[in-house]
Amino acid sequence: MDGERRPALGPPAQSLLADGHLVLWTLCSVLLPVFITFWCSLQRSRRQLHRRDIFRKSKHGWRDTDLFSQPTYCCVCAQHILQGAFCDCCGLRVNEGCLKKADKRFQCKEIMLKSDTRAPDAMPHHWIRGNVPLCSYCVVCKQQCGTKPKLCDYRCIWCQKTVHDECMKNSLKNEKCDFGEFKNLIIPPGYITSINQMRKNKKTDYEVLASKFGKQWTPLIILANSRSGTNMGEGLLGEFKILLNPVQVFDVTKTPPVKALQLCTLLPCHSARVLVCGGDGTVGWVLDAVDEMKIKGQEKYIPQVAVLPLGTGNDLSNTLGWGTGYAGEIPVAQVLRNVMEADGIKLDRWKVQVTNKGYYNLRKPKEFTMNNYFSIGPDALMALNFHAHREKAPSLFSSRILNKAVYLFYGTKDCLVQECKDLNKKVELELDGERVELPNLEGIIVLNIGYWGGGCRLWEGMGDETYPLAS
Repeated sequence: MDGERRPALGPPAQSLLADGHLVLWTLCSVLLPVFITFWCSLQRSRRQLHRRDIFRKSKHGWRDTDLFSQPTYCCVCAQHILQGAFCDCCGLRVNEGCLKKADKRFQCKEIMLKSDTRAPDAMPHHWIRGNVPLCSYCVVCKQQCGTKPKLCDYRCIWCQKTVHDECMKNSLKNEKCDFGEFKNLIIPPGYITSINQMRKNKKTDYEVLASKFGKQWTPLIILANSRSGTNMGEGLLGEFKILLNPVQVFDVTKTPPVKALQLCTLLPCHSARVLVCGGDGTVGWVLDAVDEMKIKGQEKYIPQVAVLPLGTGNDLSNTLGWGTGYAGEIPVAQVLRNVMEADGIKLDRWKVQVTNKGYYNLRKPKEFTMNNYFSIGPDALMALNFHAHREKAPSLFSSRILNKAVYLFYGTKDCLVQECKDLNKKVELELDGERVELPNLEGIIVLNIGYWGGGCRLWEGMGDETYPLAS
């Protein structure tokens, strides 16, 4: 009947209901964090794709960072930010939400001027507001800039001069930029524009064009290997782009030295300098590209070479007084000063010829170039194994200590395996046509130590001595 009461649930039914509630809450407590994590990762991937799309289409050299190295303010909303994006060419720093607005509102460094009517050495300042370097001083009142906890003061992205908001005048905005301390190393945008115009008119008289910059003008080309040593190359590329013209800065992993050095042919004869940021292998790679310039008949454009040691051994750099390794202990600006003040010397370069034994050998001898040492045996085997594994996983070789540990591993392995056993019985060495008796060693090193000594030096030329090696 309707008036009758329903019977109450017994203990088994109540227990089952309680178990159902427990299972439901357990599922919620497990699935909810998973859902939130999945949703956050999905949103993060969408933001990353959006940023990459902006980076790809932008004329700025945007890069992400999780933590800025100094107090930073967004150039659009002027809010204090801890993470975001920055342009490694002009130095703009923005919040993630303001990235698209900054890309449209602010112009990056121009590697060449849009108008070819302007003189190659005439260009107004390009001012960027806020986030001036630490310990910078105003060019007007000589007081320190960037001390206020907000977006303030201006910096010229070419000459690196800074000025207070209160000291900024119309005369400064229209003033001609002199490119600052490193004007003798910078290739001005107007020069690139004039070169393009001359090439259209089929003229190659660059000496007259360069005479406006004076005899002290020695433009510098940066060739950095982002995989060398401690993987500092990528950060250095951005710092050099800020101080110089971005057209002068190359990553050799993306642009081979043979192509990068063709920029020397657009400069006056014997005026260019090259700073190689990498290890012995990178320097040898660049010098091989210089040899190709000789073969092409471009000897008058061959540059002087300096080294910033980023590799593991850095024997070549130590030979010429540039140090055993660079770890950021001196600022990049000081590195450029050292290049400007360095003296030039001639460096011997040797050819090593490898031939097989036998009278009926039809193979052509192989020729290699030696800078200051040539090795076969365990030393060469360790270097080859290290190079092969670094090419497979470059991110794992991020410090010199780790790299040396890998060298130690391969050296210990070779002592046990002895792949180069009795090498002295299989190889004959000839120096200048005279046979040299080899000691009972498993490795051979031919070392040229003609230029040990202090002081930073630039390489001006190469020798052509040949040491045939018969095997």
